[in-house]
Amino acid sequence: MQTLVTGATGFLGSHIADRLIERGDSVRALVRPMSDTSYLKSLDAELAVGDITEPDSLPEAFAGVEVVYHAAAHVGDWGPWSDFKRITVEGTRNVLRAAAKAGVERFLHISSDAVYRYRDLAKGVDETTHLETYFGPLDYYRRAKTAAEKIARRAHERGRVPVTIARPALILGERDAAMLPGLIAFLKSSTAAYMGNGRNQLPCVYAGDVADLCVRAATTAEALGETYNAVNEEHVTQRDFFDAASEIAGVDAPRRSIPLRVLYA
Repeated sequence: MQTLVTGATGFLGSHIADRLIERGDSVRALVRPMSDTSYLKSLDAELAVGDITEPDSLPEAFAGVEVVYHAAAHVGDWGPWSDFKRITVEGTRNVLRAAAKAGVERFLHISSDAVYRYRDLAKGVDETTHLETYFGPLDYYRRAKTAAEKIARRAHERGRVPVTIARPALILGERDAAMLPGLIAFLKSSTAAYMGNGRNQLPCVYAGDVADLCVRAATTAEALGETYNAVNEEHVTQRDFFDAASEIAGVDAPRRSIPLRVLYA
């Protein structure tokens, strides 16, 4: 099966490429000119140079593709809204249009549990839980992921591209170059603290498990048009997570907490 993975040089995208290679699928990775492609080359993946923000660079990469795994997005909590909109929102629109023109048979869109309301996440969610409708003034990541998911769903409902959506929780695993290193840097700093009392549930999931779910969802007829949350069944609190990361980093766990009313003041 000919597949295309966007965001393949990233964390989750590389795990999806892993699983596809293991299955014996042909993997084409959409990569930007200056991306580090060393891991993909070690998998013998085909490299197609292109950029989801540049529609004219996409047709050749999508030619002959049967299944698209769209993992590319602007990752992080900071930066101007224009970057989130250009990469996550408009980039998704560009990829869907390219997939439609190429006659792609299946499209797996990687969303996030960030599309849910915080209060619902605290209580527990399923795939029918309402999405967030209010975003804080700098809540760009959640706002962009929600907008991108709605674009993908609309493309499916209008019959343009057959879409399935995956909503992973906090992803952990090998080749994480952003979240865990950032957390460890925070825990080593003088500002290290729990957010609130630290007893809040922190839904998380192993990257390889998310990749498995994505491949199964994109290749199963019953999954067409469906949405799937990806989360570990084990209950982990923020305090559990911070303490484990502190042990890995060889530093003391935080000694203080910042009240939520201060964080969101």
